[in-house]
Amino acid sequence: MVPKQWLDAIVTPVPKVAKPESFADYRPISVTPLLSRLAEKLIVRRWLYPAISSEMLEDQFGFRPTGSTTCALTSLLHHVTVMLDRCSYVRCLMIDFSKAFDLVSHPI
Repeated sequence: MVPKQWLDAIVTPVPKVAKPESFADYRPISVTPLLSRLAEKLIVRRWLYPAISSEMLEDQFGFRPTGSTTCALTSLLHHVTVMLDRCSYVRCLMIDFSKAFDLVSHPI
């Protein structure tokens, strides 16, 4: 059982746009207690990461401890360059999810 204090978070509204005019222009950011975050990191490192095979995380960048957008772009550039050595062109499908979570109904 987790102590009740670990489940509380301080929610701070952060503006998504330069001049916010409505509640929809804010993004809620939750700051959880330090002990809660430490317990989560311990559980993830000790039990979750060892349970997931390294092949499953090979092309993932957002959920790895060393992942970043820089790593994702470097990997993409490497794969495109290798493919261009073999072929005269490369097709890439890029999808922008930057506003996707603004469309999610948060009450449900």
